Amino acid sequence: MKLPPPRIDLRGFSAVKLGVHRFSLADPYYFVLAMRWSTFLAVVLGVFLATNLLFAAVYWAVPGSISNARAGAFGDAFFFSIETLATVGYGVMTPATLYGHLVASTEIFVGMFLTALTTGAFFARFARPSARMVFSETAVVAPYGGGQALMVRVASRRLQGISEATARLNYYRNEAYGEGRFRRFDELKLVRTSIPVLTLTWTLIHVIDEESPLFGMTDERMAAEAPAVMLSISGFDEAISSLVNDRQTYRRENMRFGHVFVDMLRDLPDGMIELDLTRIHDTRPVAVLKEVRDLEIQESAVRAS
Repeated sequence: MKLPPPRIDLRGFSAVKLGVHRFSLADPYYFVLAMRWSTFLAVVLGVFLATNLLFAAVYWAVPGSISNARAGAFGDAFFFSIETLATVGYGVMTPATLYGHLVASTEIFVGMFLTALTTGAFFARFARPSARMVFSETAVVAPYGGGQALMVRVASRRLQGISEATARLNYYRNEAYGEGRFRRFDELKLVRTSIPVLTLTWTLIHVIDEESPLFGMTDERMAAEAPAVMLSISGFDEAISSLVNDRQTYRRENMRFGHVFVDMLRDLPDGMIELDLTRIHDTRPVAVLKEVRDLEIQESAVRAS
Protein backbone atom coordinates (compact mmCIF):
# COMPACT_ATOMS: atom_id res chain seq x y z
CA MET A 1 0.00 0.00 0.00
CA LYS A 2 1.37 3.38 -1.02
CA LEU A 3 1.60 5.82 1.86
CA PRO A 4 0.36 9.39 1.40
CA PRO A 5 3.06 12.06 0.98
CA PRO A 6 4.30 13.75 4.18
CA ARG A 7 2.20 16.69 5.31
CA ILE A 8 3.46 19.88 6.90
CA ASP A 9 1.19 21.53 9.46
CA LEU A 10 2.13 25.02 10.63
CA ARG A 11 -0.83 25.83 12.85
CA GLY A 12 -3.37 26.65 10.18
CA PHE A 13 -1.14 26.39 7.11
CA SER A 14 -0.81 22.94 5.58
CA ALA A 15 1.21 21.64 2.67
CA VAL A 16 2.33 18.34 1.17
CA LYS A 17 6.08 17.82 0.76
CA LEU A 18 7.32 15.43 -1.94
CA GLY A 19 10.79 13.92 -2.20
CA VAL A 20 11.20 13.33 1.54
CA HIS A 21 10.32 10.46 3.85
CA ARG A 22 7.90 10.81 6.71
CA PHE A 23 10.34 8.99 8.97
CA SER A 24 13.90 7.99 8.11
CA LEU A 25 16.24 5.78 10.11
CA ALA A 26 19.09 7.89 8.71
CA ASP A 27 17.95 10.61 11.16
CA PRO A 28 17.09 8.59 14.30
CA TYR A 29 16.88 11.56 16.68
CA TYR A 30 14.26 13.27 14.52
CA PHE A 31 12.59 9.89 14.03
CA VAL A 32 12.08 9.59 17.78
CA LEU A 33 10.98 13.17 18.41
CA ALA A 34 8.71 13.67 15.39
CA MET A 35 6.33 10.77 15.94
CA ARG A 36 3.24 11.01 18.10
CA TRP A 37 3.30 9.68 21.65
CA SER A 38 0.95 6.84 20.72
CA THR A 39 3.21 5.85 17.80
CA PHE A 40 6.33 6.14 19.97
CA LEU A 41 4.88 3.89 22.67
CA ALA A 42 3.75 1.41 20.03
CA VAL A 43 7.27 1.34 18.54
CA VAL A 44 8.85 0.77 21.97
CA LEU A 45 6.39 -2.04 22.72
CA GLY A 46 6.99 -3.55 19.27
CA VAL A 47 10.77 -3.55 19.71
CA PHE A 48 10.40 -5.06 23.19
CA LEU A 49 8.17 -7.89 21.96
CA ALA A 50 10.21 -8.53 18.81
CA THR A 51 13.47 -8.75 20.78
CA ASN A 52 12.04 -11.18 23.29
CA LEU A 53 10.39 -13.30 20.62
CA LEU A 54 13.71 -13.52 18.78
CA PHE A 55 15.68 -14.63 21.83
CA ALA A 56 12.88 -16.95 22.93
CA ALA A 57 13.09 -18.68 19.56
CA VAL A 58 16.87 -19.06 19.99
CA TYR A 59 16.40 -20.67 23.44
CA TRP A 60 13.50 -22.84 22.23
CA ALA A 61 15.51 -24.11 19.23
CA VAL A 62 17.90 -25.99 21.56
CA PRO A 63 15.94 -27.97 24.20
CA GLY A 64 17.59 -28.21 27.61
CA SER A 65 19.36 -24.84 27.44
CA ILE A 66 17.08 -23.52 30.21
CA SER A 67 16.74 -25.43 33.47
CA ASN A 68 13.22 -25.99 34.84
CA ALA A 69 11.67 -24.99 31.50
CA ARG A 70 9.03 -27.39 30.20
CA ALA A 71 10.11 -29.31 27.13
CA GLY A 72 8.84 -27.67 23.94
CA ALA A 73 7.13 -24.85 25.88
CA PHE A 74 7.75 -21.68 23.88
CA GLY A 75 6.02 -19.64 26.58
CA ASP A 76 8.63 -20.61 29.15
CA ALA A 77 11.40 -19.55 26.77
CA PHE A 78 9.60 -16.25 26.06
CA PHE A 79 9.13 -15.32 29.73
CA PHE A 80 12.69 -16.39 30.55
CA SER A 81 13.83 -14.02 27.79
CA ILE A 82 11.84 -11.15 29.34
CA GLU A 83 13.36 -11.84 32.77
CA THR A 84 16.86 -11.99 31.26
CA LEU A 85 16.43 -8.84 29.14
CA ALA A 86 15.17 -6.92 32.17
CA THR A 87 17.93 -8.45 34.36
CA VAL A 88 15.24 -9.47 36.88
CA GLY A 89 16.33 -13.10 37.28
CA TYR A 90 13.63 -14.66 39.46
CA GLY A 91 15.74 -17.80 39.80
CA VAL A 92 13.11 -20.39 38.83
CA MET A 93 14.56 -20.79 35.32
CA THR A 94 18.29 -20.37 34.66
CA PRO A 95 20.70 -21.11 31.81
CA ALA A 96 21.59 -24.80 32.01
CA THR A 97 24.20 -25.24 29.26
CA LEU A 98 27.06 -23.32 27.71
CA TYR A 99 24.74 -22.50 24.81
CA GLY A 100 22.15 -21.12 27.23
CA HIS A 101 24.74 -19.00 29.03
CA LEU A 102 26.07 -17.57 25.75
CA VAL A 103 22.59 -16.65 24.53
CA ALA A 104 21.67 -15.14 27.92
CA SER A 105 24.90 -13.10 27.97
CA THR A 106 24.19 -11.81 24.47
CA GLU A 107 20.65 -10.88 25.45
CA ILE A 108 21.83 -9.00 28.54
CA PHE A 109 24.31 -7.09 26.37
CA VAL A 110 21.54 -6.19 23.90
CA GLY A 111 19.22 -5.30 26.79
CA MET A 112 21.74 -2.78 28.16
CA PHE A 113 21.70 -0.90 24.86
CA LEU A 114 17.93 -1.09 24.45
CA THR A 115 17.38 0.20 27.99
CA ALA A 116 19.78 3.10 27.46
CA LEU A 117 18.23 4.02 24.10
CA THR A 118 14.67 3.82 25.42
CA THR A 119 15.51 5.86 28.52
CA GLY A 120 17.24 8.50 26.40
CA ALA A 121 14.31 8.64 23.97
CA PHE A 122 11.81 9.14 26.80
CA PHE A 123 13.98 11.86 28.35
CA ALA A 124 14.42 13.64 25.01
CA ARG A 125 10.67 13.72 24.43
CA PHE A 126 9.85 14.88 27.97
CA ALA A 127 12.68 17.44 28.11
CA ARG A 128 11.75 19.11 24.81
CA PRO A 129 10.68 22.73 25.55
CA SER A 130 7.05 23.56 24.88
CA ALA A 131 5.90 27.16 24.42
CA ARG A 132 2.39 26.60 25.83
CA MET A 133 1.07 29.74 24.16
CA VAL A 134 -2.52 30.31 23.16
CA PHE A 135 -3.44 32.39 20.11
CA SER A 136 -6.78 33.91 19.23
CA GLU A 137 -8.56 31.73 16.71
CA THR A 138 -9.33 34.76 14.58
CA ALA A 139 -7.61 37.95 13.48
CA VAL A 140 -9.69 41.11 13.42
CA VAL A 141 -9.57 44.22 11.25
CA ALA A 142 -10.80 47.02 13.49
CA PRO A 143 -10.71 50.83 13.71
CA TYR A 144 -7.42 52.15 15.05
CA GLY A 145 -6.06 55.69 15.27
CA GLY A 146 -8.43 57.11 12.70
CA GLY A 147 -7.80 54.25 10.30
CA GLN A 148 -7.85 50.49 10.40
CA ALA A 149 -5.51 47.88 11.79
CA LEU A 150 -5.09 44.13 11.73
CA MET A 151 -4.99 42.70 15.26
CA VAL A 152 -4.24 39.28 16.74
CA ARG A 153 -4.00 38.27 20.37
CA VAL A 154 -1.65 35.91 22.23
CA ALA A 155 -1.14 34.84 25.84
CA SER A 156 0.88 32.28 27.81
CA ARG A 157 -0.78 29.34 29.52
CA ARG A 158 1.93 29.24 32.20
CA LEU A 159 1.91 31.28 35.39
CA GLN A 160 5.47 32.54 34.90
CA GLY A 161 6.21 35.10 32.24
CA ILE A 162 8.04 34.90 28.93
CA SER A 163 10.93 37.39 29.00
CA GLU A 164 11.92 39.45 25.95
CA ALA A 165 8.96 38.23 23.93
CA THR A 166 9.40 39.07 20.24
CA ALA A 167 6.80 38.84 17.48
CA ARG A 168 6.90 38.79 13.68
CA LEU A 169 3.87 39.01 11.42
CA ASN A 170 4.12 38.00 7.76
CA TYR A 171 1.65 38.23 4.91
CA TYR A 172 1.71 35.24 2.57
CA ARG A 173 0.05 35.53 -0.84
CA ASN A 174 0.02 34.30 -4.41
CA GLU A 175 1.37 36.69 -7.00
CA ALA A 176 1.07 36.32 -10.75
CA TYR A 177 4.33 35.90 -12.65
CA GLY A 178 3.97 35.54 -16.41
CA GLU A 179 1.76 32.54 -17.05
CA GLY A 180 2.39 31.12 -13.60
CA ARG A 181 2.52 32.37 -10.05
CA PHE A 182 4.81 32.32 -7.06
CA ARG A 183 4.35 32.63 -3.32
CA ARG A 184 5.48 35.82 -1.71
CA PHE A 185 6.08 36.77 1.91
CA ASP A 186 5.79 40.39 3.05
CA GLU A 187 6.59 41.31 6.63
CA LEU A 188 3.85 43.34 8.25
CA LYS A 189 5.09 46.23 10.34
CA LEU A 190 3.89 46.03 13.94
CA VAL A 191 3.22 48.91 16.31
CA ARG A 192 5.34 47.00 18.82
CA THR A 193 7.52 44.02 17.94
CA SER A 194 8.67 43.11 21.46
CA ILE A 195 7.74 43.49 25.11
CA PRO A 196 9.93 43.02 28.21
CA VAL A 197 7.79 40.19 29.60
CA LEU A 198 4.62 38.44 28.45
CA THR A 199 2.65 37.63 31.60
CA LEU A 200 -0.95 38.55 30.78
CA THR A 201 -1.96 39.08 27.16
CA TRP A 202 -0.48 40.81 24.12
CA THR A 203 -2.48 42.26 21.24
CA LEU A 204 -0.30 42.66 18.16
CA ILE A 205 -1.31 45.54 15.90
CA HIS A 206 -0.46 46.16 12.26
CA VAL A 207 -1.68 49.52 10.97
CA ILE A 208 -3.18 49.21 7.48
CA ASP A 209 -1.79 52.34 5.85
CA GLU A 210 -0.62 53.04 2.30
CA GLU A 211 2.61 51.13 2.92
CA SER A 212 0.79 48.01 4.09
CA PRO A 213 0.33 45.06 1.71
CA LEU A 214 -3.25 44.92 3.02
CA PHE A 215 -4.06 48.46 1.93
CA GLY A 216 -7.01 48.64 -0.45
CA MET A 217 -7.85 44.96 -0.02
CA THR A 218 -10.92 43.90 -1.97
CA ASP A 219 -12.80 40.63 -2.31
CA GLU A 220 -11.37 40.22 -5.83
CA ARG A 221 -7.80 40.65 -4.58
CA MET A 222 -8.38 38.32 -1.69
CA ALA A 223 -9.77 35.63 -4.00
CA ALA A 224 -6.79 35.98 -6.37
CA GLU A 225 -4.07 36.15 -3.71
CA ALA A 226 -5.48 33.47 -1.35
CA PRO A 227 -3.75 35.25 1.52
CA ALA A 228 -2.61 34.02 4.91
CA VAL A 229 -1.16 35.90 7.87
CA MET A 230 1.59 34.04 9.75
CA LEU A 231 2.45 35.02 13.32
CA SER A 232 5.55 33.76 15.14
CA ILE A 233 6.39 34.43 18.80
CA SER A 234 9.68 33.72 20.56
CA GLY A 235 11.09 34.46 23.98
CA PHE A 236 12.71 33.07 27.13
CA ASP A 237 10.30 31.02 29.21
CA GLU A 238 11.08 31.67 32.87
CA ALA A 239 9.18 28.56 33.99
CA ILE A 240 11.50 26.12 32.21
CA SER A 241 14.55 28.41 31.72
CA SER A 242 14.60 27.82 27.98
CA LEU A 243 14.07 29.65 24.72
CA VAL A 244 10.69 28.84 23.19
CA ASN A 245 8.85 29.73 20.02
CA ASP A 246 5.41 29.14 18.61
CA ARG A 247 3.40 30.16 15.56
CA GLN A 248 -0.11 30.54 14.24
CA THR A 249 -1.53 31.04 10.75
CA TYR A 250 -4.70 32.97 9.87
CA ARG A 251 -6.45 32.43 6.55
CA ARG A 252 -9.30 34.39 5.04
CA GLU A 253 -11.89 32.36 6.93
CA ASN A 254 -10.10 33.16 10.19
CA MET A 255 -10.31 36.95 9.71
CA ARG A 256 -13.18 39.11 10.92
CA PHE A 257 -13.66 42.57 9.50
CA GLY A 258 -15.32 45.24 11.60
CA HIS A 259 -14.78 43.31 14.84
CA VAL A 260 -12.79 44.02 17.99
CA PHE A 261 -11.57 41.68 20.70
CA VAL A 262 -13.56 41.39 23.90
CA ASP A 263 -11.64 42.59 26.96
CA MET A 264 -9.99 39.74 28.88
CA LEU A 265 -8.82 41.80 31.87
CA ARG A 266 -10.90 42.83 34.87
CA ASP A 267 -9.93 44.87 37.92
CA LEU A 268 -10.68 43.11 41.19
CA PRO A 269 -11.71 44.91 44.40
CA ASP A 270 -8.43 44.03 46.14
CA GLY A 271 -6.40 45.76 43.42
CA MET A 272 -5.50 42.56 41.58
CA ILE A 273 -6.06 42.03 37.87
CA GLU A 274 -8.00 39.03 36.59
CA LEU A 275 -7.09 37.49 33.21
CA ASP A 276 -9.73 35.26 31.65
CA LEU A 277 -8.03 33.10 29.01
CA THR A 278 -11.36 31.53 28.06
CA ARG A 279 -12.26 34.82 26.34
CA ILE A 280 -9.14 35.13 24.20
CA HIS A 281 -11.08 34.10 21.08
CA ASP A 282 -14.14 36.30 21.74
CA THR A 283 -14.87 39.24 19.45
CA ARG A 284 -17.77 41.62 18.95
CA PRO A 285 -18.88 43.79 16.03
CA VAL A 286 -17.71 47.40 16.16
CA ALA A 287 -21.28 48.65 15.71
CA VAL A 288 -22.42 46.77 18.81
CA LEU A 289 -19.46 48.13 20.75
CA LYS A 290 -20.30 51.68 19.66
CA GLU A 291 -23.92 51.28 20.78
CA VAL A 292 -22.79 50.05 24.19
CA ARG A 293 -20.42 53.01 24.58
CA ASP A 294 -23.13 55.47 23.52
CA LEU A 295 -25.47 53.95 26.09
CA GLU A 296 -22.82 54.26 28.78
CA ILE A 297 -22.27 57.92 27.87
CA GLN A 298 -26.02 58.59 28.04
CA GLU A 299 -26.31 56.88 31.42
CA SER A 300 -23.35 58.92 32.71
CA ALA A 301 -24.99 62.12 31.48
CA VAL A 302 -28.29 61.21 33.21
CA ARG A 303 -26.51 60.50 36.49
CA ALA A 304 -24.57 63.77 36.23
CA SER A 305 -27.78 65.76 35.74
